[in-house]
Formats: sequence, C-alpha cells, structure tokens
Amino acid sequence: MNSTIITFDFLKEFKRIHIKLTDDFFNKIKNKILSEYKSISKYNKEFLRINDATLQWEFKKNAYHPFYRILKIIEILKISKEELYNNILGFYHWGSLRNYLQIPKELKIDEFFVEGYALYLAEGDTGFSGNTRPRKFRFTNADINVINHMIKWINTYFPKNEFYINLINPKGNNVDFENIKKLINHNKINLKEDSYNKLIKYRICIDRAILIDLILAIEDKIKELCLKDKKLAAAYIRGMMIGEGTAYFNRSRYVRIEMRNEKEIKYLHRLFELLGYRCNPSLRSERENMWSLFIGAKQLKKYAKEIGFGIHEKRQKILEKGVNKVLRVNHYC
Repeated sequence: MNSTIITFDFLKEFKRIHIKLTDDFFNKIKNKILSEYKSISKYNKEFLRINDATLQWEFKKNAYHPFYRILKIIEILKISKEELYNNILGFYHWGSLRNYLQIPKELKIDEFFVEGYALYLAEGDTGFSGNTRPRKFRFTNADINVINHMIKWINTYFPKNEFYINLINPKGNNVDFENIKKLINHNKINLKEDSYNKLIKYRICIDRAILIDLILAIEDKIKELCLKDKKLAAAYIRGMMIGEGTAYFNRSRYVRIEMRNEKEIKYLHRLFELLGYRCNPSLRSERENMWSLFIGAKQLKKYAKEIGFGIHEKRQKILEKGVNKVLRVNHYC
C-alpha cells in the first residue's frame, strides 16, 4: 500500500511558520480585500483585529506571511485551501535563517520513506526521549553506508534543500579526509575535531527548525499507517534496527533492540505482533530504565526474510551467519 500525506496540513498550526506566496496569488488576496472591504485596515478591524501596522506592512509587499493567518484570511475571502497550497513557494520559521525552505506539498509514504523515517527517529537528534525539543535536523552515524542511505532519503523526499556533513574526528586521530570525501555521496563536508568520541562519526545537518517540526508532527500519522500495512511495518522495524538494533551470534543466536523509550518499544512490539512474531517487551534488570525486544533463534529465518538490517552490512552478515548456523565465536555488532 502506498499512501500520500499532505505535508502542509501538518504545518498550519505552528504560529511561527511563515510562507512565501507567488506574486499572482498574493495580489489576488490583496485585491479581493480592497475590492470587498475598501481597505486593509477595515478588513482587519472587522475580522482579524491584530496590530494594524503589522498587517499593513505584510500587505505592502509580498515578503512573508504567517501561515495560520493566511489560512484564516482565505477562509473569510472564500478562497480554497487547495489554491493556497498550490501557490506556496516555500516556508520560513520565524527566528531561523532568512531564506525559505522548500517542502513538497505531498509525501508518498512508501517503504523507503518509512525505513528512513524510523532510522531518523532512532539515530537523529530529535529530542525523541522527550527531554528536549530539537530545532535542527541532525543525523549522526559511524557507518558510511548508513550515512549515504540517509543522504538518499533526504534527496528523495526533501530535494532542493541545502545540507552539509560534519566528519567528526577524534582528537589526535589521523584521518584520510580526501579519501572519505570520495566515499560520501555529498559535496559539502567539513572536518571537525572532537575530544569526546573515540570513533570517526558523520553528522548530516540541516539547520532548519521547520523540517524537524514537520518530521515530529507527522509521527502519529506514519505510525498509524504502519499498523495498517505489513510492508510498512517491516520497513519501520528495519529502520529502527539499522539505528538501534543488535545482531548476535555465539552460543545463542538472536537480534535485539534496546532503548529507554518505553512507548516506542511497545509500539515496535505491536508491529512485530502484526507480522506474526512472538516477543515481549522486557525491562532489563542490569540496565536502569532500558527496555528490550528480543527475537530468538527460532524466528531468525523469518526475521531475515521479512525485515533484516538493510544497508547495515555488518549486522546483516551476522544475521545471515546466524540463520545459516555458521559458527563464529563472540561475534556481534
């Protein structure tokens, strides 16, 4: 099943989001107000009742307009929401960078979208724990394949928007920066030294609050769709497992995902149940507030066929060895 969502519907309630309109549509609104109400001030006094100078300034030239207010204005003027949506050139978040962000009006919610979306929830800087609210789109991983996968996801669903990548190198570590640049499918890469991390990591950065607002706003809808479609459910689990999963093959064989987000673990459990897996969320006694889902040896073949670890080659190879029972002591990733 392929579903499509209207992204603009998920942004219209944000008070700080502004839009850039086509000149023709802006003039249509302005002329309709002047024709029916004689002046911007009279229209404002009757309907909006905001600071008159503010509205006068906004209609002096086509610069930027609060999204929620324009929606109210066109409703009063009996202009359709669809016509407005077709005349939005871009979005701007008040207090953010001054150039506009282009967001597609529609998003096709297919397996690739869901996998990348879940991967971002797992590894992105999203405030997913509920402790903080993010203001930028940031995604960090130590695997170049995973980074290139996310780059492809961004370019597929949010094209024409600039982003850059920071190569985070441990302090004192020699790195072949030029060779790594050849492996990453992007041309804007910065080298950053870091004294905290021990491994080289790569961080994708889109410095726009509005994009993360959208990503978090559609979460409930994406999860609702996944509960109705087994292929989307498998894609969501795969994305989470690429980011947070583990494949283990020693005396026992299993895959597992752990996180402190109880709500998310229980949602993943619902998806596993939808796909016919037998597993239960458990709270690990040796790790405080750490929840776990465990898929044992008897279900590994089913897991490998239906879900797997996608582009995470190390975990995928361990999974395949586990399915085929090729012994390799103390091997996990």
